[in-house]
Amino acid sequence: MFQIGAELRNGDVLMPRLGSGPTLLVSDRLAGALVSARYAALRPVERELGLWLWALLGSESGTRLRSSLSRGDAVTHIDAVALLEAAVPVPPLAVRRNLLDQLAELERTTHTEEEEPSETWWHTTDLRAVPWRIALATPDRSPLEDGAPLGLLCGQISRGRETRRHALTEPAPDYLPVADVSVLGGKAPRRWMPVADTVPSVIARPGDLMVAGIGNYAYATVVEHEFIADQHVFVLRLRDVTSGPAIAAYLNSQRGYRVRQMLLTGSTIPNLRAADLAAIPIPDDALRAPVEHEAPPLPLARRLENVLWGN
Repeated sequence: MFQIGAELRNGDVLMPRLGSGPTLLVSDRLAGALVSARYAALRPVERELGLWLWALLGSESGTRLRSSLSRGDAVTHIDAVALLEAAVPVPPLAVRRNLLDQLAELERTTHTEEEEPSETWWHTTDLRAVPWRIALATPDRSPLEDGAPLGLLCGQISRGRETRRHALTEPAPDYLPVADVSVLGGKAPRRWMPVADTVPSVIARPGDLMVAGIGNYAYATVVEHEFIADQHVFVLRLRDVTSGPAIAAYLNSQRGYRVRQMLLTGSTIPNLRAADLAAIPIPDDALRAPVEHEAPPLPLARRLENVLWGN
């Protein structure tokens, strides 16, 4: 265990010993923090080299270097001695200084300013007007009141049916793929069901919104092809289908995730009830049309790679 400000100082670089996680640059924002012994602490001979070393080891090239020095098989386990003996590129000072501003800007994107702590964690509330689970989940109910309830934006909210009894594990004529939570998470369908009056089912049609009803992850997605919804998936028929992408983006965002967490029930397997899903508020700013063709941000390792070797 290390403490920043005691054993560690600004400019040191922290690298995980296990796995290929990101490196950390010690700075004033971490003052007083304790660092697990699962990190290796590297101190450059010159403090100015710290930013360069952080970027180098955190880039795609640096991640491959760390993996090549691993003593593990399934999980990367860095050999600290081998790392210290490894040859790494150190360009002339003039070249490094040309990159410092760009690297510093990238490092700033790895953290956000913390909010000021509340004076006390005690708070009072009228439990006659607030459900116990909401009162215990958060002292600040404002996120639950910011926007129009999702139910008002939907013509219908249906929960899927049990699908395993009637499903096949291979596609077949007149069968539709089953959308379970894993499909909403991006995996390929694993089951197919017949479209028949004798088999009860909930069909999600193009333009509908599907939302996971179980687990911590939101997994909201706009339907592009017909699916049969599994029992752990909600199908939302929107009044305005053009709002689907914006609503899905909000439910999948950190803001939407926090609201969802407040409304989950169950301890072993968290689940979401239809009434709570309908109560999720969708802020007005979340319904604004997203910028078309806006590329998602590149992973940090790729951005570091581009700055280090693309200049």
